[in-house]
Amino acid sequence: MLLHTQGQVAEHVDLRYLALAAIELLIERMGAGGTASRADLLDYLASLAAIQWNAISPDDAVTFAEHVFDGLTNARDRRARFKVRLFDPERPDGAPLEFGLLRAEALPDGKVGYRLTQEAIEVHLSLLDHDPLTATQVSEIIVEEFLRRGLYDHAVNAAERTRTNSVRLAEALRLLMAEARRAILKVMWQHELGPKMQEARDLLDASIAREGAMLSHLNDTAADVTDDTDRRHLARVRTLLLDVNDRHRNLMVIVQTTADDYLLLQADALKLRPPTRLPDLEHEILNPLLEAPVSFLSRTASRIFCALSGALTPLVFDLAAALKAFEPDLADYSESEFILEVGAPLAPVPLPFDAATIARAETFARATILAAGSITLGDILARAAEKDADDMSFQRCLFLILEQAIDPRTADIAGEASILGARFDAGFVEGTDVRFTGKPIGRSHAS
Repeated sequence: MLLHTQGQVAEHVDLRYLALAAIELLIERMGAGGTASRADLLDYLASLAAIQWNAISPDDAVTFAEHVFDGLTNARDRRARFKVRLFDPERPDGAPLEFGLLRAEALPDGKVGYRLTQEAIEVHLSLLDHDPLTATQVSEIIVEEFLRRGLYDHAVNAAERTRTNSVRLAEALRLLMAEARRAILKVMWQHELGPKMQEARDLLDASIAREGAMLSHLNDTAADVTDDTDRRHLARVRTLLLDVNDRHRNLMVIVQTTADDYLLLQADALKLRPPTRLPDLEHEILNPLLEAPVSFLSRTASRIFCALSGALTPLVFDLAAALKAFEPDLADYSESEFILEVGAPLAPVPLPFDAATIARAETFARATILAAGSITLGDILARAAEKDADDMSFQRCLFLILEQAIDPRTADIAGEASILGARFDAGFVEGTDVRFTGKPIGRSHAS
């Protein structure tokens, strides 16, 4: 591969690792708003080559760094964009693809700095390690965003990635369950497998709901799309989402039934061996002990007795029996011993508002609504507070009357009432605001 380096050196240095490390370095520099020069990249890659094999010479490390840099910039083709031809069954000559990884740009100080191209950044993102649950959620959100923006060609690619992630998720759950079954005596459900299955269940619930919403959106927008290419894209997205949704629903059934199946398997595995034949207590144990020497019995008699008698169960307090023992038997008492005394009647509960306050509050509410034509509950309470801030009884009565006036069948304060999305805060009470419209003066509740 590198004619001017030793073959042994090439076996110890991973060029793919160096290429990805160069991309990581440029990601960090671009994140800080900067670039990296050729010298920066070569120094960094040479140091990584020396770390991979400490016996490498400085010249060989630099040679490897230059080789990786030339490969990323396509130095073999005069640093032009990479050109490859992909197989396409609809094109006999294949589909051409061009891309670049590093882009050089002139800096204000006259030097040349390097940045990553958009293609290289996408390659870097695709190499990031995400767990299958997270990757599935992220890819579905991307599909949803592309559909919302009408970018149907991008939605197809994102939906393909979503299906791949769903297959990956199904395989990950299968491997997790298979590994747990192999270690059935060591993996406890409540400590290890249960939390993972619960997390999978929660995220699958969210995915199934999101997929259903996207399929409904596709059904609603399909008739409005007239372009043939967009219609093909929408049909492909719908097919992929249906496949993903079916897979996730099947996974949900597996996750929901996993607990019972796993616990049954674990219970069977934890069962003790069936008891063997019990020994003959007289001929096989007691008679040999009686014939044993005294020196042996003096050392082991207590342990032998414990082994023969078994563990003594501790006494358990029977709460029900104790309560029954202290409960009196009503049959022992005569009817004359039961004396019931009736106390004096209590004073009536005072009304919260008198008739004058109620009439005044109704009159104020009706007049305010008629004068304004249309006004909210919060504004009425605010005007009442401005008029008499110290009379809290009047303000509370006014609030209750307005609450009752929301239903026109229970009061004739307003013509109509509609509940709003906003809220009000009158100090002593807060809640959802209501808009009232006026009507001709009718009868009063206080009359």
